[in-house]
Amino acid sequence: MCADCPTSCEEKDPICQAMNSGGRMASQTEPDAGHRGEGVCQRGCGLLLSGEDLNKGGHCCVDALRTVTDALEERSAALEHEARMARLRWNRREQVLLAQVSTLQNEAQLAALKYQRRLHQYMLHINSIAEQVIGYYKSDLRTTADIQSHISGEATCADGEPQEQVKAPE
Repeated sequence: MCADCPTSCEEKDPICQAMNSGGRMASQTEPDAGHRGEGVCQRGCGLLLSGEDLNKGGHCCVDALRTVTDALEERSAALEHEARMARLRWNRREQVLLAQVSTLQNEAQLAALKYQRRLHQYMLHINSIAEQVIGYYKSDLRTTADIQSHISGEATCADGEPQEQVKAPE
């Protein structure tokens, strides 16, 4: 398995051969990696060659480099496509999340207005009750004062009459 690829490489995978050129990955250039290349091309391309290519001498550097280039271009195109698709998915996800945030903000504003209105209604109700209590208390004070003045007036009259009656017989 290459460090650059998550899957195991095939014997003649041009991408892995290109990655291994120049001795960058020593594990695949070692002789104990039997299914891998047997050696590096000495003609100038620097690609890993299989034992079959070394024995037959049927390696063409130009064709091998074209194959590697084509494979790399295909992989690049596939990665660009995946990146574009991922970007589209993330953009859609971002739009969905922004819509949810906007909806939640609107719901919070509506709830705040609703509770503000309720609070205002409760305050009006409390003020109404307070005015009723104050009005009842004031009227109770007036009636109490009236009753007291009426009682004191009757008491004076009651006190005055018997005195006159007492004085009259004399």
